[in-house]
Amino acid sequence: MKTFTRILLLIAGIAMIILGIWLMFHPLVSLLTFNFTIAFVLLVSGIFHIISYFSNRKAQHVSGWVLAEGILSTLLGVFLLFDQIEGAATLVLVFAMWVLFAGIMRTIGAFAAKQNNVQGWGWILTLGIIGIIVGFIALFNPVVSLIGIVFITGTFFIVEGIGAISTFFIMGKMEK
Repeated sequence: MKTFTRILLLIAGIAMIILGIWLMFHPLVSLLTFNFTIAFVLLVSGIFHIISYFSNRKAQHVSGWVLAEGILSTLLGVFLLFDQIEGAATLVLVFAMWVLFAGIMRTIGAFAAKQNNVQGWGWILTLGIIGIIVGFIALFNPVVSLIGIVFITGTFFIVEGIGAISTFFIMGKMEK
């Protein structure tokens, strides 16, 4: 890896750690930023699921639930993107419903994978059940969800920053 690229990686790592810490200490700004980010991710994810459904449904026997998840994700993404004020107010509820629905879809998908003798279907089932549990917790305890969203986002940036800095040092050792 070139020195310039490594330096950019180090700078990105430091910036991500600083951003992660800052987000944890500024929860309102974190929530508004998270609202926009989630809206964008939901929109892209929803479009991907819809395209995936129509391009793979015959060859791989893709479930109609993939299309349902795609449509729901796209609609939620559009809602959050174009109504920022209401979106921020309802983000926790939307997040809870999304996680719950995705968990249900993963669980259904796991059983479909089992019927098709797909190895690792148990992991899909486990993730689905975890999603259902987290979705119910978020749905019935919005304060915990709000705090969780902010801290998960901050923690994600910190972990990614540490990973980038670690890569910087590992690549430096590999060049020698």
